[in-house]
Amino acid sequence: MDFVNSVLIYGAEVVLWVWDILSTFFGWLWGSLDAILNPILSPLLAFLNPICTWLGDVVYAVLSPFPVWVGLTVISAVTGVVMLIAFRHTSNQKAIGKVKDDIKANLLALKLYKDELRITFLSQARLLWAIVRLQRYVLTPVLVMALPMMLALAQMGIRYQWRPLRSGEQTLIKMSFAPGAGKSVEVSIEPHPGMVVEVGPVPGGDLWVWRIHGGVPGRHTLKFHVAGETLEKELVVGDGFERVSALRPNARWTEQLFHPVERRLAAGAPVRSIEILYPSVDSWVRGADYWVVTFFIVSMVAALILAPVFKVRF
Repeated sequence: MDFVNSVLIYGAEVVLWVWDILSTFFGWLWGSLDAILNPILSPLLAFLNPICTWLGDVVYAVLSPFPVWVGLTVISAVTGVVMLIAFRHTSNQKAIGKVKDDIKANLLALKLYKDELRITFLSQARLLWAIVRLQRYVLTPVLVMALPMMLALAQMGIRYQWRPLRSGEQTLIKMSFAPGAGKSVEVSIEPHPGMVVEVGPVPGGDLWVWRIHGGVPGRHTLKFHVAGETLEKELVVGDGFERVSALRPNARWTEQLFHPVERRLAAGAPVRSIEILYPSVDSWVRGADYWVVTFFIVSMVAALILAPVFKVRF
C-alpha cells in the first residue's frame, strides 16, 4: 500500500510539474502575442466598434417586429452563409479538393492492403501528411474571418448575454482603478432619475462599489466625478429586448472586443473600467451562454446544407 501511495504522490507531482511548465509557457506566449496585437487592434477596434454597433442597431431594428428567437435564428443562418462564401473566396479550393482526394485514396489503400505491412505504413504516413496539409489550407481563411466573426459575436453578446435592469431591481456598479490609484482619490456619482443609490460608494482599495436599484425606464447616461474629471457610463432600465453595455472598457483590445458599445477609457487613466452588473438573459435558446450554442448549431447547419450549392469544399 505504501508503494502504491508513493507512486500516486510522485505521479501527481509530475502532473503538477508538467502543468506548471505548460501554464508558464502558454502564459508567456499569450503575453508576447498580446504585446504585439494590442498596439494594432486597440486603435482599430476603437474605430470599428462604433460602426459595428450602428450596423447592429439597424439590423435589430429591422428584426424587432419578430420574436427574439426568430431574430437569433435568422442572424445565425445568414452568418453561416456569409462565412461559407468568405471561406470559398479566401481558401484554395483546388488544393483542398486535391488533399481530400488524397485522404480518400489512402483510406482506401489501408482497407485494401491491410495485410501488406509496407503499404500500410506508407499509407498511414501519407494520410497524416494530407491531414496536416488540409489544416494549413483551412487555417488561412479561418484567420481572415476571425476578426469579423468576433465583431459579429460581440454585437450579439450585448443583446443576448444580458438584459436591461428593471425598475426597482437591485444591482452593483463597480469602478476599477489602476493598482494604487484608488486609495487616495475622491469619487462621486451625480443623482439621476434612471437609478437610486442605496449604498456607496464603498471604497475597497482599487475597487469602488455602489449598490443601486433601477429607476425611470430608458437609456441613461450616468456621470461620475473622479479626481476632478467627469466620466460617463451608460445605464439601461426597462423590460424589453435591448442592447446593454455591461462594461466601459480600457484601452486593452480584449476588453474593447467584448464590450464594443462605449468609448474606451484613456490609456494611462487611473480608472481602468466601469461595470454595471446587469442580470443575465434567462432562456434555454437565446439566453446567457445558450445563445452561443444556438448560433453555432444554426450557422454550421446552414453552411453544411448550402455548401454544395456554393460549391465549397472544406
